[in-house]
Formats: sequence, C-alpha cells, structure tokens
Amino acid sequence: MPDDDLFNGWKEIAKYLKVTPKTAQRWEGSDQLPVMRPQGRAKGPVLARRSSLDAWLQGSLHRVAFEGNFLIGIGRSGRILWRYDCATRLHPFKSEELEWRIQLADLFGNGDHGVLLTASFVDLAQPDRMYYLSSEGKLEWAFEAESELLDRNKVAFEKAWAFKHVLLTLGSGGPKTWVALANHAGWAGCVLRLDSHGIPTVKLANAGYVERLCYSESKGSNYLVVCGENNAFDQAFVALLGADDPPCVSPPGGRPRYQYANPPTGSPRKYILFPRTELIAARQKPYGHASKIRLYSDDLIVEVETGGEGGCFLYHFTPELRPKYVFPSGSHEFWHRELEHAGQIEHAWSACPELDYPLVLDIWDPSLGWHHEEIRWRDNPWEEK
Repeated sequence: MPDDDLFNGWKEIAKYLKVTPKTAQRWEGSDQLPVMRPQGRAKGPVLARRSSLDAWLQGSLHRVAFEGNFLIGIGRSGRILWRYDCATRLHPFKSEELEWRIQLADLFGNGDHGVLLTASFVDLAQPDRMYYLSSEGKLEWAFEAESELLDRNKVAFEKAWAFKHVLLTLGSGGPKTWVALANHAGWAGCVLRLDSHGIPTVKLANAGYVERLCYSESKGSNYLVVCGENNAFDQAFVALLGADDPPCVSPPGGRPRYQYANPPTGSPRKYILFPRTELIAARQKPYGHASKIRLYSDDLIVEVETGGEGGCFLYHFTPELRPKYVFPSGSHEFWHRELEHAGQIEHAWSACPELDYPLVLDIWDPSLGWHHEEIRWRDNPWEEK
C-alpha cells in the first residue's frame, strides 16, 4: 500500500491523531483504536492504516449534546453519529449537573461505552426518566423516576419523584448505578441501586431528601456515603452504607409521621445528624441543607449550609465517617455580619460564642444506638490578629 496510508509506530499514529503517544496507547485498550502488530503479537511494533484511523475517528462516540427533544451522539471528529428522540423537550441542565446527568458507561461489561442520560423535562407533567443508549444510539432501557415505598398509612407517594444525583461505580460485581431520589410533592427520599438492565432495588429509605452520593474505599471495604435532610428530626444528615450491605432505613426516632409502611429491615453503618447552628436559627430555617460531599485520600468533607449563597460549615470526617473537625467557609462570616447589621444576631463575628466550644453531633450506629459526640473547630480563623 502507499507509504502515506500506513503509519509506523506510536509516534506517527499519535501525531496523526493529534495526541501524545501515551494517549494513543491508552485508546488501544479503552476505545479499540485499530492498530496492527506483525504476526499478531500482543506487544512490539505497531502499524495503523490511515483509512482505519479515519473510520475510527468518525465512528467512535466521543460526546453527546442536546437540541430540543433530541440527545445527539457525536464522534471524535465532530461528526454527528445519531440522534435519539426523547419525545418531549429536555430541560436545560445547569453546568454543575452535567457531570452526573450525562455519563459514558459500559453497563453491560461488553466493551460498548454507551450513554447514561438522567433527564428532566420542560413539561413538569412528564416524570423524570433515565435512559441507557448504546454507542450506536440504540435504546437499551429506560427507567422512570419512582419508588415502591409507601408512607406510614400504606399510601403510595405522589408521582413526583425527581433525580437528585446519580453515581456510577466499578467493582468486582461489575458496574453499579446508584440513584438518589426525592419526592417533590412530599417528604420522602431514597437511594436506589439499578442493575445493568435498569431494574431498581431500594438501598436506603430515608426520612427526607437524599441530595448527594459519594463512593469511598477504605481498608479493603467499599462504602456509599450519602447526605441530605431528615424531616423526622429537622436536621441535615450524612450516612455511611456498606456498598454490599442489605437495604436499610434511616434510624428510628423523631416524629413518627416520617416513617414508611414497607421500609427495608437493614441498618446503615453510621448515621449522623448535624446541629442546628446559630445562622440557621437566625434565618428561621429548620435546618441547613447538606448537599455536597468531597472525597480526598484521607478526608471526607460534607458541606452543610448555614447562611445563604455559599455560607456553610465544612465538616471533616475520615472515609469511615469518624469526626475530625469543622471549619466555617468565608461566606459564613459574610452572612454572620449581614445578620448582625439586620439585628438578627446581637454579637460581632469576632466574638461569636458558638465558636468557643465544639459542636455536638447526634450519631447513630447499630451497636450503640443514638449518642452524642463532639467535633472540634480546626483553628480560630475568626480571631482578629
């Protein structure tokens, strides 16, 4: 064949693809980059045809986009590969939602990285729905946001379930899809585990909304960390679930109206209620929302709202949810001063008595039940130097 139709070695292949040789090598394993080796060797020199690379660039699903009712699959070169009609206009997603609303995933473990779309619609009468499409745009399954949980009077909740967060994890049992749901016409919230075919199982039935999911690995164990609100106690919460543990329900106590008639029988590994702090009380709110979790190598941080627009306390835990310390965000100080000026707080930020003593967490675990545990402040950033 002509010399200009054949690339010899990773350097020439990568130059044509406009990537580094290391990236091209990674694509061979992850995206079936079409390269050849003499006599079928698994290692050694590689060759590639220009025509094969062009076809791969055109046909390999690279990203997705939206247009009205349509989800659009786009190849690496920008060519539109397919359009899928969702039948009704998709709600425009906020930028921070896109990371979990649209995910490329190989749910069947067959090497085909399809698209997992978690959709909401402009027409609020249309229920939220999750779609899984192959890399060629074929619908594999769809799941409408719903739960079989019943309220304490054995009545089904209104058809107003909405997706709050979706998390994909990989493990020895294959890919897992975890879904946080909230009922916008009531108080119910739950975590579902979907199998590869979109069949749901309740993982956690919670007495309030579940806002965020996080996957944690520590000392050979796999955990699901979830946060949100508990209406039975009117407090924000964070909970630790064993990824392979049986389905569970939020711990007993509080107002009985926030109980389920058909909850799972298992228990979380740990369940923590956050205190109703000074700014929350001054703003006459029942609790601050716990809606963000950040995981680092040895630190898990839960953001619990105190003021508005970013004012929060950053609660630091180990990956197993052992309390470490708490720290106020910069916006918390701003909102404290705003409430001072409004006469809703009677002392200055630099003399805030709440910061003189540790905060108290309400903690539940299966062996001890409910008990109190202090969490210290990291340092004194509020002191004037």
